[in-house]
Amino acid sequence: MYQEQRLEKILELLEERKQLSAKEMVDYFKVSKDTIRRDFALLSQRQLVRRTHGGLLPLNKEPVPSYLDRSQKANKEKTAMAQKALQLIQNGQVIFLDVSTSMTLLAGMLKKEVTVYSHSLDNAIQLSSHSQVDVHLLGGKFYPKNRFYYDANQAHILDNLRFDLAFFGASSLANGEVTFEDAEDVAVKSLVFERTRTKVLVAESAKFHQHANYYLARLQQFDYWITDQKPSPDILKQIGSETTILY
Repeated sequence: MYQEQRLEKILELLEERKQLSAKEMVDYFKVSKDTIRRDFALLSQRQLVRRTHGGLLPLNKEPVPSYLDRSQKANKEKTAMAQKALQLIQNGQVIFLDVSTSMTLLAGMLKKEVTVYSHSLDNAIQLSSHSQVDVHLLGGKFYPKNRFYYDANQAHILDNLRFDLAFFGASSLANGEVTFEDAEDVAVKSLVFERTRTKVLVAESAKFHQHANYYLARLQQFDYWITDQKPSPDILKQIGSETTILY
């Protein structure tokens, strides 16, 4: 078994058992103590587990706060991220803005001649005062915690569209996977993701320590990742060289 396969299995076992000892893993994989020690050290360096004397515990994963809670904590880092995103937009483009406090800041700055699709109430409110922006709000049932709309028929309007740019937020980046809290939210994003020339992730590096269940893509599938600080070497190793990182 390769090391990466073993690491994935260790994480699975940790989720099931809630704690693991080095001895258990030596017996389970039939490998040396030194091998397991290196595996544990690597998982700890990647910030995927909490290491104890002789074993592992899960990280205390932080729940994802609501949109309103996040918006009250909007700060200079998120503003700087929105400004970097704005620099990627050119007149005449068709773009998608995801549901995110950073996206709402971007919507407030966006005064270019573009066509914007979104399922975010707050993005639509911000864009409604910008006469040069052609705004299309996808309707349906309103989901109040994260303030988006979803209806299957409305979402399939996206089938016939092709986007020059799409900006996505994230609830979690744990294990290098871009995930969210709501299946309906991801249903919209997935349609956009398949129909976009340039995919831009806008998310703070702290999202690596949060947890959400609904998967969109791996981080390295994005053309750009706009974040708040230089990622750690372990995170950079997970991403590879395909994604341009702006911070």
